Amino acid sequence: MSRITVSHFLVLLFVLTGLQAQSRAQQQPGRRVQGEIHQPTEWLFTLPEGNPAKGREVFVKFECYSCHQVLRENFPAPGGEAVGPELSQMGPIHPPEYFVESIMNPSAVIGEDRYRATDGRSKMPSFNDIMTVEELIDLAAFLKSLGGGHPGGPPGTPGH
Repeated sequence: MSRITVSHFLVLLFVLTGLQAQSRAQQQPGRRVQGEIHQPTEWLFTLPEGNPAKGREVFVKFECYSCHQVLRENFPAPGGEAVGPELSQMGPIHPPEYFVESIMNPSAVIGEDRYRATDGRSKMPSFNDIMTVEELIDLAAFLKSLGGGHPGGPPGTPGH
């Protein structure tokens, strides 16, 4: 079975979205609805349900613990000063799609200056060429599962 990386997924999503719009336009010649061609009204990207247990394995595989602490989890401690935010309270704060964006495009939202590199972008590395879509979805499910009463950062803590 071939592995689809996040980069391949994004290209495939773009192509399929365009083909769906083209197909709809061909089925109804002469009917042009701006919202349906470019972005259907009420459209919202949602993830399939991921597996939090497999997502925990992904967290370990990509050594996310080397930058992110997760209280009450048995991961090695981050080396030196943790580069990224502590994650044990993030689950109730954010939807899974937020976690996916944080992984695919960590510079989209940077909560604190200490998470910025000198060029202004996030210090978080890109995993887009090595992480599969399934791993991404499972990792988001794991992150979403965190937070059931664990001590950690205050609600509303942003950042990557």
